[in-house]
Amino acid sequence: MRRRAEPLPEAELTSMVDIIFQLMIFFLVTMSIMPAIKSAPQVEGLMNLPTPKSGDSEASVLIQMYKNPMGGLDYFVLQGNDESAEFYKWFSDKRALVKNVAAYRAFRNAVLRYRVLYNDQGLKGFLDEVRDNDPAVVIRSPGDLPYSEVVKITGYMHSIGIAKIAWVRGTLSDLKVEIKSTRRRRRSE
Repeated sequence: MRRRAEPLPEAELTSMVDIIFQLMIFFLVTMSIMPAIKSAPQVEGLMNLPTPKSGDSEASVLIQMYKNPMGGLDYFVLQGNDESAEFYKWFSDKRALVKNVAAYRAFRNAVLRYRVLYNDQGLKGFLDEVRDNDPAVVIRSPGDLPYSEVVKITGYMHSIGIAKIAWVRGTLSDLKVEIKSTRRRRRSE
């Protein structure tokens, strides 16, 4: 006995095609109406990162994470104060030292006088001091640093109430900032 081929059920696709075209037109129209959004220049690497500068969009604290040759983690913290400005002026012609393993210890000892170098505990103490000023913090870390280190610092900041946090990829040797001193804002109580 020969089996009779049954015809496949037909589905009407006209209404589905109409809906797809309407969605395409909707998205094309809304895309052209929306203003163009440019990503942050700091992420694109087109300008120096100011810290701090008056205004809501600028950073008040920059934390540069650096895995030192001894295997530990150092945090270089820059703000709009004289120590940060003096350190950056001194550091600008000594960038090659951070890449040289033998010279890093001498470099680290010289940096201590500018009070911009912190370890884990020192950084937590610093963050506890500045949290009442509602700081905007930028964390820079090299791409080869384990992400868990960045998350650890970010988690601590969230736990003490610092909410304005941004992350940028970058190394200590390519650090470019513009330090502008500003008066500290006091929170109204």
